[in-house]
Amino acid sequence: MTADRPGVRRQLLRIGRSAGKRSGGGRIRVVALLLAGAVLALGFSSVVAVYAAYDGIHMRTEKRSLQFRAARPGERPVALAIDGFDDVAGLQHSIVYLRPLSREAPLPPGVSAWPGPGEAVLSPALVRSLKDEGSPRRFGVVTGEIGEDGLAGPGERMGYVNPTDRQMAGASFRPVMGFGGARGDMFGDVMFIKGRGHLMDALYLLLIPALALGVVAVRMGSAARDGRTSLVSALGGTWRARFWLNMGEAAPPVLAGAVIGLLPGAIVAATGAVRLPWIGYRLSAADLRRWWWGLPLSGALAAGVLLLLVCLMHRAGGRRKARSPRAGALRTRMLRWAATACPVLICATVWGPAQLDPAKYADLRGLLYDLGVAAVLVTLPCAVALGAAAAGRRLARAARRTGSPAQVVAGRHAAAHPGVTARVVAGVAIALVVVSQIQLTSSQFGESAARAKATMREVGSGLLLMELRPTKVSRERFEAVLRDLPQGTETMTVRTETGSPAPRTLFTGPCDALRTVRLPCSETPRRVAVRDVERRVAETARWTGPVAGELYVQEGPVLSGGGPEGVPPAVVLTSTSGDELPVGRIKQLLRDSLPIGSASVDLLGARWIGGANLAVAHGRWVIFFGVSGVLVLALALALANVSEFVRFSTVVAPLSVLTGRRRLYYGTAAWSVLVPLLAAIGVSFVVSVWLAAPQESPDEGITLSMGMLAGTAGALAALSVVMWWWGARAAVRQSTRWRPYGD
Repeated sequence: MTADRPGVRRQLLRIGRSAGKRSGGGRIRVVALLLAGAVLALGFSSVVAVYAAYDGIHMRTEKRSLQFRAARPGERPVALAIDGFDDVAGLQHSIVYLRPLSREAPLPPGVSAWPGPGEAVLSPALVRSLKDEGSPRRFGVVTGEIGEDGLAGPGERMGYVNPTDRQMAGASFRPVMGFGGARGDMFGDVMFIKGRGHLMDALYLLLIPALALGVVAVRMGSAARDGRTSLVSALGGTWRARFWLNMGEAAPPVLAGAVIGLLPGAIVAATGAVRLPWIGYRLSAADLRRWWWGLPLSGALAAGVLLLLVCLMHRAGGRRKARSPRAGALRTRMLRWAATACPVLICATVWGPAQLDPAKYADLRGLLYDLGVAAVLVTLPCAVALGAAAAGRRLARAARRTGSPAQVVAGRHAAAHPGVTARVVAGVAIALVVVSQIQLTSSQFGESAARAKATMREVGSGLLLMELRPTKVSRERFEAVLRDLPQGTETMTVRTETGSPAPRTLFTGPCDALRTVRLPCSETPRRVAVRDVERRVAETARWTGPVAGELYVQEGPVLSGGGPEGVPPAVVLTSTSGDELPVGRIKQLLRDSLPIGSASVDLLGARWIGGANLAVAHGRWVIFFGVSGVLVLALALALANVSEFVRFSTVVAPLSVLTGRRRLYYGTAAWSVLVPLLAAIGVSFVVSVWLAAPQESPDEGITLSMGMLAGTAGALAALSVVMWWWGARAAVRQSTRWRPYGD
């Protein structure tokens, strides 16, 4: 048989396509190949989207960069600028304060007209965030929005603000020669996002399960295909004949899946920016259009990889070796041992590492915990399978009373083949545990941020810390700020004195202010043990000076020392009534009354939280792709389960003839596939919560998201129902083609 002639190739393609439809589980394999092609093409097109997005971000950031004298020496300045920061909901963004030197000054990209003093032009995302926070006029009257050509990305939060004369007085403005250039000062998202490699690492969590789905789809229904391939080889067919035969069977669904996988990217490129669910990031349509060639290349690569697997992962001949009874018995014993070890491993993982001192054995604790989780992942499906085997025997005995053939078949099968049940439930049993571990490892803070979060939770807004640059703030303007503070606000200074033999923290303020935090009032510095003061005072001392077992308190005016005009570097604000202070109002007071960048006020430890919140936002990408990858892996194993059930249904096909009810397969599939899967989901949910307990630490931002875990469990349960219905339908269709045959 030769496949060199076009007529023979066409005939082989038709034979392969027809054989794929007739073989057991043929439609299931077609759908599996289609889904594998779609997911793999989606993964590769996501890689293209990542490169396109980063390329667009850097290109637009460079076009709007501030060009100072160092970048363009000898040119005349067109504006004065300070590139600063602000935050909304704990996440930082860029704010550029610009004062044009003439009406003819060139505009930044995306800005149609210069805002006047006290006015601002903001990005659409920042406008929405400020409205949600209830402070739409934080930077003044918003006179317009920045266009997409002036934003690093459609969802970027940044703005240009033309400050008032009062805000400019004393501020460190620099002359700007223009906008755009590689040597300019960058601002915006490029300051806050991680490198492209971080996102590519997260994408592997989707690409690897997509490849696993492809392998499962390629080998689905392999028994009939291997037999057909052996027949072609026996008739003299070469590798070329086998190639065209395989192409005829697999190419149509693979190519269709690749096209479907490209649709999301094509829709974004053709329509407009799309907001990714849960992440909140908005993809740029312009960036994808600029990289349009990457989309068809992604589809071609996905199809090529799957078709290569189809050609490589088949047997050209030979027989499958029979498994000896001794090997089968050994596997059964190993499964029982693993099932028995599972609860022991869960208890050891939850309890064991916690007995070690975290200060001395932090690495060992982590290693033992990771090894324990890995061991639980291996043994958990075995435990569920052993439980299913025990339930199968009871189910078969119960069928004597109910007379249900489905219960007899499913019960006997589960009792006799626990290994099959273990393979059926492995995907969903592992999925929830993996999702919970991904979420825990992606949401933790650093040590400093963890302490800051604990301080913010304990102290709250009943005590605020105002930090100033005394050389930038005049005495008169600071006195005006103190007069305009909300009624009932007391102030005191906190500073580190270095003139004494050892540095010490000194609180100074009027007696009324000191008494609001239960500190003694003394005309001379009085030593107080930290253990004897309020928690918020101790936290203030820790965040503003050297941490020791004591601090000093002295009665005195707030403006008695500090800067050149008596302005202190740090001021503590408290409420006489003990109520929370209006943080937003006080921030706006400093923003309007003092030079730009000369003062800030916030909760204790707040400055450390911004970076931690940004790290958590970056970690959401890992969770996003990780959960998607786990669901894809669960889909792959679910499709394998359906194929396994269809293969099993051929053995019991005569039973449907004897009973006269082809609906028998719905009941058999329910007891053999659906019930074990749902039981595995429930058990895995509980195990995931148990395993998360040693890792959870609210102070470090490590908390298990029950909503995400429940959502994943719901998605897996829905997938299980679909697989049950599909497997039963496929078995019913296959049973109609069964005919009696003799030995």
